[in-house]
Amino acid sequence: MADDMTDLKITVVYYLARNGVTGGHNKTVDTVKNRAGIAVHEQGDAEAVIRELVRDPEAPVEAYGGQRDAIRLTDMQDAVDFIENLGGDPPFGL
Repeated sequence: MADDMTDLKITVVYYLARNGVTGGHNKTVDTVKNRAGIAVHEQGDAEAVIRELVRDPEAPVEAYGGQRDAIRLTDMQDAVDFIENLGGDPPFGL
């Protein structure tokens, strides 16, 4: 179960990094769940992981106040480091 959650964390942060969701850009939680390649039966767990990432000060994901229920990356390099620390491969070119 813990490995599944780690994989979901990597998937969410990877999706945000690959799409450059930082600075003024943001995505809603539903958009991330639906477009990050997460299976339908895992979307409930994915939403829990996203909420956990927003609360975790070590994670590169933050809530974005400009739009309801939106998130973005704090910094692209932080996202790459986070993915690598969890054992994932960062997006090509980053």
